[in-house]
Amino acid sequence: MRDIFFLFIFPLIMYAVLRKPFIGAAMWLWVAMHFPNGWVYNFATSFRYNMIIVLCAAISYIKWKEKEPFKGDGLTFLIFIFLLWTMITSFYTISIPDFVWAQWLEFLKISLFYFFSIMVIRTRLHMNVLIWALVLSVGFYGCLEGLKYISSGGAHRIRGLAGHVLGDRNELALAFNMMLPLLVYLAGISKYKFIRLGLYAAVVLNVIAIIGTFSRGGTIALVIIGAYFWFQSKHKLVYTLLLVIGLSFSSSLLSPEWEGRMNTIETVKTDASFLGRVLAWKQAVLMANDNIITGGGFKAGQVSFIWHSYDAAGSYNEIIDTSHMGGIGYKAAHSIYFQVLGDHGYIGLFIFLMILLVAFNKTGKIVKLAISTEQSESIISLTKMLRVSLVAYCAGGAGVSLAYFDMLYALLALIFALEQLLIKDKSVKSKRRGDAYKIG
Repeated sequence: MRDIFFLFIFPLIMYAVLRKPFIGAAMWLWVAMHFPNGWVYNFATSFRYNMIIVLCAAISYIKWKEKEPFKGDGLTFLIFIFLLWTMITSFYTISIPDFVWAQWLEFLKISLFYFFSIMVIRTRLHMNVLIWALVLSVGFYGCLEGLKYISSGGAHRIRGLAGHVLGDRNELALAFNMMLPLLVYLAGISKYKFIRLGLYAAVVLNVIAIIGTFSRGGTIALVIIGAYFWFQSKHKLVYTLLLVIGLSFSSSLLSPEWEGRMNTIETVKTDASFLGRVLAWKQAVLMANDNIITGGGFKAGQVSFIWHSYDAAGSYNEIIDTSHMGGIGYKAAHSIYFQVLGDHGYIGLFIFLMILLVAFNKTGKIVKLAISTEQSESIISLTKMLRVSLVAYCAGGAGVSLAYFDMLYALLALIFALEQLLIKDKSVKSKRRGDAYKIG
């Protein structure tokens, strides 16, 4: 039944994408984050929904009569340079070339999504539709899992769909954390009370879902962005109330197992799970030091013979002792920073950090630009929420391998589009003032 329903509405989605390129960008993101193949069964699983949507989006853009010359900025240039650098590191990889190039192609698709988005997203409506695509994918899953967690009395263990980029519970917790500020933004601009209440309920359910993942990194990120968000907000009472409601629901459902897992945060230096991550970080540093310019290539540290060629357990023990963990098998990087370092060397890490720093600084400049051009409060709110979501990524990303993440590049595209919109608006207003001065 689910297959029939989805295959019934999918042609309507294709039609909308073919009509409007900005809907193509939104559905491109929705397919990547919702992962339709994980929701259907039988014959419907054989369709490549992402490829179909991308082809429809490309056709829509080709037919589009309102195309403008490509505009880039420092952020776009850095993203292009990062893509180019990852291609170079793939040529010089120490890993299995076929495996590395397959990973590079996946990153190419994500980068193409960014470039396509900045070409077609021009108005507030376009931006809001892109955000709604995240709400109806990541946000929807957070609500669904949050309700399951409540109905099970805390027994339901939340994890992502098998085969999806967010299949791991820690990565899922990061996505939920990034989602929270965007839900708050949409709730703030919604004209209809029932939609606004629904979005606030989604905030609460996503907080519960973060707790229900049992992710220590997700919980720490929640505390960090909660504090940052609270200090940045003008509506501290409302958001404090939402947080209290979410935590109250969650605390009533917490099991001794959850409390025991969170208590290990205080004793991380003796926790096997944390020390396993430290091993992965050490291995990434050793691999980058050994291949100081290009690193190892995409996911090189997760190849068994490369992992065992470095003595991570016996290195840097003056910082954290892992000498007793020599028998541990290969692990993912478990950090966006160490992931990029191991994959693409110190140059790659520098470019990646510059992307995050430039994007963060842009949000501050956009707020100043919005105030100087007398924009609505909702524009300022959107900018601040994008900044909080970026903070969530940087904080939560320290414990997960999501350096090449569609949702991050959606945020970067929104930041670019928002700045271009305000620059264009400022230019129009300046021209009007100049014309009025001439007439006067």
